[in-house]
Amino acid sequence: MKKEVKLVVLAISIILAFTLIFFLVNKSQEELAENDIEDSSAISLDNWNKTHNGLFAVSGEFVCLPLKDESKPHDDLCVFGLKDGDNYYRILAPSEDENNFVNKIQKGQKIELSGNLIEEESEMYKMLGTIEVVGARFLETDKEDMENSLPDSFKADYISFSNYNLGVHLASNYPHLESWVENGEIECQETPLESSLPLRIRKRELNGRKYCIAASSEGAAGSVFTQHSYSTVVEDKVYVLNFLARYVNCGNYPEEELVECDTERRSFDLDSLVDEEIERTIR
Repeated sequence: MKKEVKLVVLAISIILAFTLIFFLVNKSQEELAENDIEDSSAISLDNWNKTHNGLFAVSGEFVCLPLKDESKPHDDLCVFGLKDGDNYYRILAPSEDENNFVNKIQKGQKIELSGNLIEEESEMYKMLGTIEVVGARFLETDKEDMENSLPDSFKADYISFSNYNLGVHLASNYPHLESWVENGEIECQETPLESSLPLRIRKRELNGRKYCIAASSEGAAGSVFTQHSYSTVVEDKVYVLNFLARYVNCGNYPEEELVECDTERRSFDLDSLVDEEIERTIR
């Protein structure tokens, strides 16, 4: 009988030991997962240098890459880049990055990147090469310097917006990229509804104005990030509105909030909201 009791005690001890080990390992993994780009400003310079030693490292301002021909307006969706003085680099986030750190950065944010530098040029954009990002962290940034003039109308409970930018250009100088001016109206080549391309382009008429609407999406950790670009012609000017929208997965919420999220998603008329902003600018 004593032998059986000893065996039971031994078994319980082993189970408790494995439970404790599992808890400690799981806790460690959670802490590592939390240390993403939003909290990485706390990383010490010594630890940064140790972790990213031997990789190309550069710090600067998060921007949309400018066109080589500065006389032309930028009607493309934002091509993510980093500006270091007069130098520009295209940013390529790792495909396995579940946090999708690029979509969490605001234009104007100061960041430091490390990774593999691919020396290449672009026929369209200013850039010395592409950085395949391995590590990233925020640096000190004055919020007043951030290019995020999001209007009050862009408010939702389950959709968040950032990197808002409205540009106005002369129609005579507007380039022929995703959209162009033809016979005094905006024109573009629509992508098929069943297209698997990341960039989707469609046409729509709102309040008598013809729009070309481009969107490019990618998913990350329970959310979908979509870059939107709306362009239209009013008289002799082209209005281009660009922004990034983060759509959370409604299925992540409990039932009551799930219904609210789904209802908002179905009723939120983004096209009309953009047209109202264009109309407000024209006035």
